Amino acid sequence: MPEYLSKEEIRKWRSSLERITLEEYAARLGKVIQEQKHDDSLVDSVMLRSLNSMSADKYMPKTEKIQTLAIKSFNKEKEIKEKKDILSATVKKEKDNNSKKQNETAKKKVTPKKKEDKKENEKINFSFKKALTSREQLVFDHFLENKNTIVYAKDLAKILELPRDYVYKYIKNLRSKLNEDILQNADNGGYLLKV
Repeated sequence: MPEYLSKEEIRKWRSSLERITLEEYAARLGKVIQEQKHDDSLVDSVMLRSLNSMSADKYMPKTEKIQTLAIKSFNKEKEIKEKKDILSATVKKEKDNNSKKQNETAKKKVTPKKKEDKKENEKINFSFKKALTSREQLVFDHFLENKNTIVYAKDLAKILELPRDYVYKYIKNLRSKLNEDILQNADNGGYLLKV
């Protein structure tokens, strides 16, 4: 029966400054490296079975996961941009239709408008320090639709299809890009676009 290296001898090999392999060190001492002992522990057997049962189809390396996430994100950005383009086209058509209707009504009647009507038809102009990204634009549009009402992060998370934690970044960026301080925290939580 061959004599195996002891733990003490392996420690000496590790601490030596000589650059030789463990096999060479064992041969020099006239000993053999002990192969890994077979362990019949329950944990090892379960782990071994689970690794053997895992097929290559089910396993996806981390790089592939990141790549698929990047592709999904890119597609989502593209989809948001397309929705934004469609929305801007429909808004432009509505403005054209409204201006035609206003011109027709102005020709028919030349009566002064009430102050309330003027307030409703007033356009609100916002100025930004930098251009908004497509997701920031979605957040801002949602705030515009719900101006002077409380908007919660969970609502924005649904619109952006992101976890709630990621929404705060877009709110922060939107605040920094707005020239006016009109996006404020609400008293009971949420955010308020004061116009």
